[in-house]
Amino acid sequence: MSLLILILIFSVAFISLARSSTFLINGIASLARILRVSEYAISFLLLSFATSVSELFIGISSALGGVPGLSLGNIFGANLLNITLVIAIPVFLTGRLTIESKIRRRNFWFIFFLSLFPFLLGFDGLISRGDGIILLLLFVFYIVLIAGEREYFSKAYDVNVFHQPAARHQMRRTIFIIVIGLLLLTLASAVLVWASQELATLFAITTVSFGIIFLALATTIPEMTVGVRSALAGHGSMTAGNALGSIAFNSAFIVGLVSIISPIQIANRVEFFSVLGAFIIAFFLFNLFMYHKNTIDKREAVMLILVYLIFISFEFVCKSCSVF
Repeated sequence: MSLLILILIFSVAFISLARSSTFLINGIASLARILRVSEYAISFLLLSFATSVSELFIGISSALGGVPGLSLGNIFGANLLNITLVIAIPVFLTGRLTIESKIRRRNFWFIFFLSLFPFLLGFDGLISRGDGIILLLLFVFYIVLIAGEREYFSKAYDVNVFHQPAARHQMRRTIFIIVIGLLLLTLASAVLVWASQELATLFAITTVSFGIIFLALATTIPEMTVGVRSALAGHGSMTAGNALGSIAFNSAFIVGLVSIISPIQIANRVEFFSVLGAFIIAFFLFNLFMYHKNTIDKREAVMLILVYLIFISFEFVCKSCSVF
């Protein structure tokens, strides 16, 4: 199959994935309004899932298709994008991003620990099913930790709302939207995984590298959209909460689930350590900016973007690096 046709298929599948993700996010957001969920809870527990649903379905499809490395590369690339461009681009649009210190203080380091755990488990060249179980258990602990911070949450729901005819109709419509979104995501992700495999072969790069460089840009669009909209609305904490929550969901839940379905072999240690180094640097810079003044300005956003651009340049230069 020609390169042009593969790129066309990839583009159509990517657009379909983005549209179906938006469809699902709208359904979940509507459900959140019915259940009276607070802003912080939405950003960390709902939006972090909803905006990562593309990565989730890519992960399931790649694992079932026998190429779990594609999902791992997608997760690594998406996490790096979340801590660089997803934070930096809203800063350029608003001039400054202000984030509540309590979010950084209570959740930042645990999320950093979660994000590094797949790297630690993969140092031996394999993320096994046992490793996947560990990651899922850590994710459950993370959810319990976040849910226990009661000052971030309004009441979860008002049971009386379900007895109102209009509310029941809205609930049925919302569930229908969510189901349609899930079905479309399943189809789009399967096609996107197939096209990614073919393009990686044509470009003579590993599926992990393709996931890091190209696929991650596609699947991170929901996080970028939420981050920009939240920042323009003056909700800097939601922008950061969405990015950090997505990193936690990607690293613990998706990598854990994918490795249980199909253990992930890590063949090329160069790309493994290069993305690890870039991610640690970006996370350190983000923490440094927040530690001093709880804000990120345009100069600091430029530094985050440079980390990503330097990493991508290194990936292109070393795409044919041999395995250690």
